[in-house]
Amino acid sequence: MRVRQRDIAHAAGVSQATVSLVVSGRASEGGVSARTQERVRSAMGDLGYVPDPVAQSLRGGRSGLIGVFTYEPVFPATPDDYFHEFLVGIEVAAAELGRDLVLFSSTQRADGSRTIYDRGANRLQVADGSVVLGQQRDEQELTRLAEDGYPFVSLGGYDPVPEAAWVAVDYEGAVRAIVEDLHGAGHRCLAYVRGDDARLPSVARREAFDAATVGDETHRVPLSQLTRDVVEQWIRDGVSAVVAENPTVAESLASTTARAGLRFPDDLSAVCLERPLRSGRTAGWSHLVIPKQEVGSRSVKVLAAILDRDLPADHHGMIRCLPHHLGTIAPVEDRPDRPARPARTDSGRQRTP
Repeated sequence: MRVRQRDIAHAAGVSQATVSLVVSGRASEGGVSARTQERVRSAMGDLGYVPDPVAQSLRGGRSGLIGVFTYEPVFPATPDDYFHEFLVGIEVAAAELGRDLVLFSSTQRADGSRTIYDRGANRLQVADGSVVLGQQRDEQELTRLAEDGYPFVSLGGYDPVPEAAWVAVDYEGAVRAIVEDLHGAGHRCLAYVRGDDARLPSVARREAFDAATVGDETHRVPLSQLTRDVVEQWIRDGVSAVVAENPTVAESLASTTARAGLRFPDDLSAVCLERPLRSGRTAGWSHLVIPKQEVGSRSVKVLAAILDRDLPADHHGMIRCLPHHLGTIAPVEDRPDRPARPARTDSGRQRTP
């Protein structure tokens, strides 16, 4: 039998209005003493009462729920999925804060895309606030969400909606550090292979690479144009190190260079700007360590602070990631048989096939 607030009131010896104030989190505002609040909560626990989060939301009270909304077609499930570890961090932080999570899976349209405003209504309102993630997002929806005053935190920087709070990875600092390590090993002629997309993490890494390699000889190639001929031309042009934008790019790059008869790091040093696939051929590559669990956890804690009015609704946070070096950065001097490198100019040159 479902336990109702009047049952709690009878067990605690208080009015139903008092129970309602305790359940909604407004007991102190309503003048309910701490002792009475404890008696009501004790009765709730004894009777196994669980508040209805939808009803609480409609009444304007706090539900204690944190939403997680993704623009991805499905919620990340496999360990190698880009967002998987972010979700682990979100869950850990919610547990630490004593909050329950709501995954908004019913927001999916027939074509596989997702929307916050289904039939014009904000589906996220069942939760006190939400963490929003996804590599491609609806700028108009997020702008409207901010204008509506709904508390949310974007997992990843999102400049198109400056009113939104976000917690992001400092790709600029991390990529700069790993390029400095390549420079330290004598690499000044670099190739960068990017994905065929314009997703937020990808764009951030490209911009960081551009900023870190001003003055270098650089060759930029989209994955769709990566061929054995391109790799062989790199060698003739003096390329000594390659940078893969993500794990998928790294795997394709490894296969293409193998067909060209080249090995890492004997013929080319290599770096991936994310953790490589655990079971892939690039698992041992040097790479960036993105603290995804920390970003997910921080996003939830920032949201909680916004709800408690300890942080502004447009708070922006940045988390550092560090290079993790294994065995695929080798000094240029270790390759005496390589062709001479093109002379470096003061302004640097960029080649794009």
